[in-house]
Amino acid sequence: MNPFETLEIAPGATPDEVKAAYYRLAKVWHPDRFSGAEKLEAENRFRLLAEAFNLLKDPARRSDAEAKFSGGGASTGPVSTTNTQKPVLDRSVDEWFQDARGAFAAKDFPRALGLVHYTLRLDNKFADAYVLLAELLSLTGGDKRETVRALENAIRLNPKDVPSMIRLSDTFLDLGMQTKANRIREEAKQIDPRHRLFRKADASKKKDERPQATQDGTLLEQLRNLIGRFSKKG
Repeated sequence: MNPFETLEIAPGATPDEVKAAYYRLAKVWHPDRFSGAEKLEAENRFRLLAEAFNLLKDPARRSDAEAKFSGGGASTGPVSTTNTQKPVLDRSVDEWFQDARGAFAAKDFPRALGLVHYTLRLDNKFADAYVLLAELLSLTGGDKRETVRALENAIRLNPKDVPSMIRLSDTFLDLGMQTKANRIREEAKQIDPRHRLFRKADASKKKDERPQATQDGTLLEQLRNLIGRFSKKG
């Protein structure tokens, strides 16, 4: 792969030009914009864009690439094996997923979405990838029904994933599906009734109830005082 050709830039491009080219093309080839056979092509192009961008961010790998592809007659062999990133065909599913998590941590959500979709294309039984996909869809305002599918897949692969069950319950509530939301939440509570998310919800509920109890006590005290006054008058 020629990273300069992939990103449509010259070997002497500045780091800012590399970044701008990557973001421009990533928007064009984002897999969410396609369907059917075109989506597969888009996923492949998106994957190559990510690999080219990662390669050119590494000074040592970029130097090798410039020597190889700039026509300077230097090294014509493979890029240096001393770098920390593997060529695209040698990378494992987990490494693609770690790239997706890294993009997520950097708040590069479009890139993270593309990478997690590619991870799931390589391995559609990767539970953590479905969890990350659901989180990304939630943060980017994605289709809630797609979020439901991602969470259901995560739970199917890991039936004791209580956080995903709670998130699925909340998503069902947003969709107006109260019965399903309650059922999922009860199942989650049976698995781990002391989970921190349940403790947090219970504490919030008690906090909401406390002002009402105080108000009721105040009204009762006022009623007692009023009765006492009438009793004295009598």
